[in-house]
Amino acid sequence: MALALLAGAMVRTGTPAAQALFGTQVGGLRTLSETETLVLFEDHASGVGDDAGWSAGLRNDDHPGLGAIWLVEPSDVVLTRDIALPEGTIRAVLSLDLIAIDDWALQGLSVAIGDLEVLQHRFTSRPGLDRPAAPAPMNDGSLALRARLDGPREQGFAAGDPALAEERLRIELSVREPGDILTVTITPLAAPGQAPAPDGPLWAVDNLILVADSQP
Repeated sequence: MALALLAGAMVRTGTPAAQALFGTQVGGLRTLSETETLVLFEDHASGVGDDAGWSAGLRNDDHPGLGAIWLVEPSDVVLTRDIALPEGTIRAVLSLDLIAIDDWALQGLSVAIGDLEVLQHRFTSRPGLDRPAAPAPMNDGSLALRARLDGPREQGFAAGDPALAEERLRIELSVREPGDILTVTITPLAAPGQAPAPDGPLWAVDNLILVADSQP
């Protein structure tokens, strides 16, 4: 799939233009129109198995308070997934949470759709380091992006375990004419001046939703 990512109009949450690109939400819940099909809905409670289709990682049941469904370990592994779309799909809307867990010092994650990188974001949970802002909204006609950055916050788990910090980037991607298969690739990025390492901080994926629109 060939897409050119250009600087474009900003998409504001809640506007008719945003609803046309990303769908309608009522009370925080995604609603489906007559032309939309729910292809995937995976969160910690949905029962996704170890064969969910990601190229690496594992389902995380260790820390229910975290809510992560797919933990990537070792943390330098590239995560990919091919998602088949219904025939006649003219737009695919993908949303997911990228979760940086524990001690991040400007390590990052890159997200690509097909062979096109659509965003990079670096995380930090350390005092004294400037916290990068969420990626800016964009729309080039073929692909639109909006993102929200939550955290950082500490998560306390079982007695005796250290508290884990969590920073969560919530992203939505609207892809026009995506073809038969949507390929998602998430690549870990080392901190500036460092090499990727398998013992780096952990990261996870949660709240994966994909809606296909066949509106003529």
